[in-house]
Amino acid sequence: MTKVTDVVFDVGRVLIDFSYVRFLGLLQSRGCQINEVEEFVEKVDLNRYEHGEISSTEFFERLNGLLAEPLPEDELIAGWNNLFTPVSEMLQLAGALKPHCGVYLLSNTSEIHWQHLETAFGLGKICHDRLASYEIGAMKPAPEIFAAACHRFDLQPESTVFVDDLETNVSGAIACGWQGVWHRDIISTREQLRQLTGIML
Repeated sequence: MTKVTDVVFDVGRVLIDFSYVRFLGLLQSRGCQINEVEEFVEKVDLNRYEHGEISSTEFFERLNGLLAEPLPEDELIAGWNNLFTPVSEMLQLAGALKPHCGVYLLSNTSEIHWQHLETAFGLGKICHDRLASYEIGAMKPAPEIFAAACHRFDLQPESTVFVDDLETNVSGAIACGWQGVWHRDIISTREQLRQLTGIML
């Protein structure tokens, strides 16, 4: 196996945890009848938003369309951004790798969330560059997003490892010639990266 010189991290549930519970509670307090995340995702076309196919303005109009009592856009944005909790040990791990190898971020996410994550959690400090699905119109595990990452980050697939909490996304990277780590806990991910990179972590 080729030694890894570049590590690409997923963000959600790897570096930053998230939950829709609070946000759905906010929507329900204004008359929204949706209780399940899957139904919410479908109703607001979240997949298209994270592909960059609809604008943030249109997305928030769709959100307000679910409510009996619509919210001002700034309150909707604040609620939409109130999903996240940093995974401190994983952020530290990425930061520890950065002086020794390429560290990049690749996320399925939307414009507003990406801007918030960069501002609130200083993602630029722990990586050399980052790329979000909405910017290129493709989402993991589609091969197009891994090709875009290779071009943007100047990666050689065989010496690049992708770390993601979803096995299907890791499989997508492997199918494109990358190496992969299916992130299930911090200890095992750290050990696998130590073995792949040769960097003491």
